[in-house]
Amino acid sequence: MHEQMWPLWLTLALALVYFVKQWCWPSAATRQHDRLRSDWLQSVSATPGTEVLGVQTIRNSLMSCTMTATAATLAFMGSISLLYSSWAQTVSLGNKSAFLQHVLAVLVLLGMSFITSMLSARQWHHAGFVAGMPVGSAQRQQWLPLGQQCLRKAGHYYALSVRLLMWCVPVAVVGLFAWPGVIAAVLMLVVLWRGIDR
Repeated sequence: MHEQMWPLWLTLALALVYFVKQWCWPSAATRQHDRLRSDWLQSVSATPGTEVLGVQTIRNSLMSCTMTATAATLAFMGSISLLYSSWAQTVSLGNKSAFLQHVLAVLVLLGMSFITSMLSARQWHHAGFVAGMPVGSAQRQQWLPLGQQCLRKAGHYYALSVRLLMWCVPVAVVGLFAWPGVIAAVLMLVVLWRGIDR
């Protein structure tokens, strides 16, 4: 049974290395998106008549965050459910225990993805109040730093939720095929570091 688990632990270790790296040394894309959101709020805060535009933009981000995370999470959980129901009848007791640990790992990633997505939605919601305040008002100037902080957090939580969801794929694959799953995890690192995080 121990031999069956090393691909899962290796895949989870690769995911952990990635997330520690992102936490300690955010990628260039993360830093650039932080600046973009901050500059955007500064711009709409300095331009009269953009309050509705600001709220609509934030609402679009909020909808994207919740719709994407919910749809993907439900679809992936449904896939895991179907996969488990077909395996439950065919695997031996020892293999079943290993398989359940793989499913648990995927469900933990899905749960964390859902939670961070909802934290992102909460931050978008708060920033929407700041973006909707009348430009030039004392209240908007008072709450502008908090609005920028909320936008920064919303972006970070959303990026984290998407990446957690992406890591479900190699973890699920490693539960079915050891080596292809490890290769999928390495490919995930390449895609993230050389593509999405650039």
